[in-house]
Amino acid sequence: MRWFEDLTPGRVDWFPTTYLLTEDEIVDVGRRWDPQPFHTDPVAAETSIFGGLVAATAHLFAMVEALGAQVAEDDRIAAVGPPGMRNMRNHAPARPGDVIRRRGEVLDRRLSASDPGCGIVALRAELHNQDDELVFAVDFETLVRCRPTAEG
Repeated sequence: MRWFEDLTPGRVDWFPTTYLLTEDEIVDVGRRWDPQPFHTDPVAAETSIFGGLVAATAHLFAMVEALGAQVAEDDRIAAVGPPGMRNMRNHAPARPGDVIRRRGEVLDRRLSASDPGCGIVALRAELHNQDDELVFAVDFETLVRCRPTAEG
C-alpha cells in the first residue's frame, strides 16, 4: 500500500498494464456516451477533422480509471476519495489499434486540516500511446490516508 508519506512531489510511475483500443469498443462507447460520427461511424469519420475514428473523452477517462485500478496491492494508493478534478485535456487522438498505457505523477501534497490522519495529494494522470505520444491528461486531488502508526 502507498500512503500519503510515499507520495512525494515529482514521483512518476508508469502503470504496468496496457490497454488495446479496438474499433468495436470505440464505436460502442461512442454510441452510448458521445454519439458523434467520428466516434460511431468509421466511414463518416474519414471525412472528419480527425481523418478517422477516435475515442471519446469519456472513454479515455474510463481508461485512466481502469488502468489505475489494475495494480498490485503493494502499489495501490490508500485513497479515501477524490475531492475534485481539473485540466482534463485531449492532446492527441486515440485510435483503433493504439496500445494505451498510464503514467502518474505526484504534483503536490499537504496534510488535511479537516481530516486527521489524511493528506491531500495532487496528481496528474496521463495516457500515452505505443509511440509514447501524450493522448490525454487530467489533474486531480485525492484524500490519502497517512501511514498507520504503532499507536493505531
